[in-house]
Amino acid sequence: MHTLDTATVASVMSGDVLKVSEHWSLHSLIEFFNAHGISGAPVTDTHGTLKGVVSLTDILHFDRSAQHSIEENPLTQYYYSGLEGMTPEQLGLVGGDQHGQHLVSEIMTPHIIALDQRASLNDAVDLMCTNHIHRVFITRDGELAGVVTTLDILNHLRR
Repeated sequence: MHTLDTATVASVMSGDVLKVSEHWSLHSLIEFFNAHGISGAPVTDTHGTLKGVVSLTDILHFDRSAQHSIEENPLTQYYYSGLEGMTPEQLGLVGGDQHGQHLVSEIMTPHIIALDQRASLNDAVDLMCTNHIHRVFITRDGELAGVVTTLDILNHLRR
């Protein structure tokens, strides 16, 4: 069995990384996260170049900001309060869709925390703890090769 010091991030990473476009609306981003059951993804431009990372936390920060608080943005309640099955129109939200009017590029973190595929899992744990993040992107020869999440590390420890 490999420990956190001897296992590499490549041995536990997910290689199929879902990416989002910096030009997507927040509404499209939320639908994408929900459809794929994920909470964050790297952000690319129209040429596929990595531009940053975005997560549910970024959406919540947007919603909590003074001009986009839950009280002022009822669409937040639509997404987060279990009103599944109801359309924005049924909730009287037509024209007030802040998530449809803002882009991923406005809320993303404009840098990516990454490790080379040869790094140890312990290096990933240190990066996650130091930066208070839940995922570290893995590179091979400078290109995105995968992602290691806190769940990946917990599954490794469980084995």
